[in-house]
Parts: sequence; structure tokens; C-alpha cells
Amino acid sequence: MTQEKGAPNQRRQQGSGYTVVGVIDDGAELNRAVREIQGLGVGRDDLTVILKRKEQDGPEPFPDGTRYIVVPDDSRGLGVVIGFAIAFIVIGLFFIITTPAIGIPTFMVFASLAAILFAGVFSRVGVEPIMTEMGAPREEASSWNEEFEVGRVLVFANTTDRTILRPLREILQRTGATYYLVNKRLEPRAVHQATLYRARSNDQTGGAETPARGRG
Repeated sequence: MTQEKGAPNQRRQQGSGYTVVGVIDDGAELNRAVREIQGLGVGRDDLTVILKRKEQDGPEPFPDGTRYIVVPDDSRGLGVVIGFAIAFIVIGLFFIITTPAIGIPTFMVFASLAAILFAGVFSRVGVEPIMTEMGAPREEASSWNEEFEVGRVLVFANTTDRTILRPLREILQRTGATYYLVNKRLEPRAVHQATLYRARSNDQTGGAETPARGRG
């Protein structure tokens, strides 16, 4: 796979066209859906797959040029953040022992900071930041996120051609996907530790280019 660097000045304006969103099981049906959608003439910049992987650098069996975003399937920054949280607790206890007059209020402040850090550690990196950034409808985005968290994959197909909306829906139905039609262009970007790639058929190592992570 090759990693794609962001190019905000080349992005198409949201609000033009339609987006057919498929929520589909990972595996053979996903690959079949991607091939058939591309066969309808949906361009390489108009189709995006969002999936979750424990290893972000592994190759994906998509056709050449397929645009896809990998969300890490783990909790990020565990060791560093826990270290800071423990340090806050220790510092707070130190103030209680050395300066009792201000020790308890100080300890409460440090304990609150530690609690916030611990809460952040155990929250998974999900697809919600991507949905928020591209302006997805709130109700649908909540449903997509729930499906994504249980292992399903999201497929976004953009078009300005109304005549292929029905074929797009039929492809998703045949592959067992749930589909949604949104009356504007939704263009997913890699944000909040997700990474954007282009599939490459001769990719055996996951590529060695500089990572192109989105802002977040």
C-alpha cells in the first residue's frame, strides 16, 4: 500500500452530489463490493473505505488505487499517559505529607487531573472524529459508529450521477451491506490517529513512505 499525503486545496467542495454509504462485513464481500462499485465508474477519489486494524501497515486486497482509511484498533499512548497520571497522584501525596495546610486541596487537583488521564487512556480510537470532520448526519453517524465498533467496515461512494444510485444500492444489497443515501458529498479524511492509504497490488510490505496522518 502507499500512504497518501493530504491535499486540502484539491478537495472537492462538500455539498455537491450524493453519497451512498455502505455498512458491510469485513472480508470477501467487502472486496467484491469495492470491485463492483469501481466497475460502475466511481472514480478513485470518490470511493473511500474505512476499516479498523490492529496493524496499520499491513496490505489490503483492494484494487489498485483504492482509497482507504485505517483506524487503529487499540488504546493509544497507554504507557506515557498512565505514567503522568501516577506522577500526579504521587505529587499530590507529597504535598499532603510536607505541607498539610495546602496538601489536601492540592491533592484533589492532581487527583482530578489523573482521573481525566486515566479516562482518556481507556477510550478507544474510533470513527467519530472522522464523521464529525466531514459533517455526517448526526443520527446516521451514530449508527455507523456503533456498527464500526463491532467490526463492520464503512464504504463511502460519491457521485453526481443520479443514474448510478440504484446500481450502487444493489451492489451493497447483494453483498449483505446496510446502505444509506446522503444528499451531499461526504469525503472522509484521516483524523485523530487514523491513516489514509492507496492500495497497490504489488505491495507486500505495507510501504515505506512517510506517514500521512490527518490533523487531530
